[in-house]
Amino acid sequence: MKTTGRLLALAVALVLALTGCTNGDDPSAGSTGASGGTAGTGVTAPSGPTGTISVPPGSSVYRYVNAGLQAILDLDTDTLEIRNETGSDLAKPGFYVLDARDGTQIDGRVIDPAGIQAGETATFDVTLDGIELRNIGLVVLLMGPDNLGAFVQQ
Repeated sequence: MKTTGRLLALAVALVLALTGCTNGDDPSAGSTGASGGTAGTGVTAPSGPTGTISVPPGSSVYRYVNAGLQAILDLDTDTLEIRNETGSDLAKPGFYVLDARDGTQIDGRVIDPAGIQAGETATFDVTLDGIELRNIGLVVLLMGPDNLGAFVQQ
């Protein structure tokens, strides 16, 4: 009987702990927990360290956020915006995509790339040829020769 009582107490404690975890989000704010002001392009401007963006369904907007670096790649408007709050200067940005059908790597091109100083935000024009937007499986951010990882589609 002791074992059953202990298991029941453990299960109740686990349920209470899991239902109490909100990760600091305000439940009334929806699943994102943050909001921003409208930037005028249908994209919501970032607020706070990560901010939120809102895009219409079917858009080809991708976002990367990690360690003070935020990048928004908008393939509908062919722009890449990078906010550098890393505390260090960044090398020239780049990106590539993987074709969802066969994994082929297709290099994107940043027009007139330049390094981004610490604390600065830069916007670049980009091009991506050789793939239909609907066939993009993964988008990867590059800074100079460094592969920083994947964007998330918004």
